[in-house]
Amino acid sequence: MDIAVELLKSFWNVFAMMAPWLVVGFLAAGVIAVWIPKSLVNRVMGGSTGWKGILRAVLIGVPLPICSCGVLPLATGLRRHGAGTGPTAAFLISTPQTGVDSILATYALMGPVFAIARPIAAAATGIAGGAIVTAVAGGDDASAPAVDDAGRASRGLKAVWTQAFRRLLGSVVKPLGIGLVISALVTVCVPDDFFVNTFHGSDWIAMPAMVLIGFPMYVCSMASIPIAASLMLKGISPGAAFVFLMVGPAMNAMSVTTVASLIGRKATAAYVATIALGAVLCGIVINMIPDAVPVVANASCCGEHGPSPLQQAAAVFLAAMMLYDVVKPFGMGGRKAECKCHCHGHGAGRDGHGCR
Repeated sequence: MDIAVELLKSFWNVFAMMAPWLVVGFLAAGVIAVWIPKSLVNRVMGGSTGWKGILRAVLIGVPLPICSCGVLPLATGLRRHGAGTGPTAAFLISTPQTGVDSILATYALMGPVFAIARPIAAAATGIAGGAIVTAVAGGDDASAPAVDDAGRASRGLKAVWTQAFRRLLGSVVKPLGIGLVISALVTVCVPDDFFVNTFHGSDWIAMPAMVLIGFPMYVCSMASIPIAASLMLKGISPGAAFVFLMVGPAMNAMSVTTVASLIGRKATAAYVATIALGAVLCGIVINMIPDAVPVVANASCCGEHGPSPLQQAAAVFLAAMMLYDVVKPFGMGGRKAECKCHCHGHGAGRDGHGCR
């Protein structure tokens, strides 16, 4: 019973940590779907834009203060709105690793080398990942747009709400739940000092281990900073800590399961390999820099407080929206299932009103 309570508590705490970012991400995706013409997305990030689309996606993504959960609805909206597979992957890889806020926090807690290295690593892996995914995916036809250009007469708040919290949120309910369960299991069942005690002193083991640790966890670019700093205080090398800083925000169970449905399994395998290999290579480079982190501030500065009232409120709101998406088909006489057969959840059905 105690384990079950701890699992539920961990599940809710992680969900609450993500909730405000998810709300912002879904709203932004709704605005994109309703207000930005598909033709513009195609010109900037379309499948035919090649290297230019990938570079633009990275330049847009690196400074954005959006974490791995907030970037998913944005990328989903962009993909369904005409973005190519390569630019979408580049955006997904580069955006959650860093942002203007986390760069400043990294400098304050971990020094200038890490603060400079994080955006460079995010950009490099984003470009490489976008190019590799493009090569693996071959010819690219973006998914159907969430809103047809011809049906853009209704551009009010109701249309944004429908796109954000009916269509886009509904498309990630299942992978989001799976990722949260995995994260809760790891948090509760794995001892706090297990990995540090096991892999201390061997970077060739510690760096791949940081990849494995970061994958099933949810940790945003801001939250990863005190964790990485505390790992270094306990003996992990700067390079191994940097691997966690990259993998934790950029690749987790929730994002990978969602990305697989967004760009396909082969492209997702290339996406995962790029992040993992890129993180290890960057960690090796960091260890070659003398005194990469001369002073590590107290990693407990952020404390271990529970979710804030804002996070709790956002989590309650999102939970209600997700529950609504799950139970609504049972009260609609199968209308949702029928609509998905017509439009696959991406756009208008035969009745012209679209999936709800």
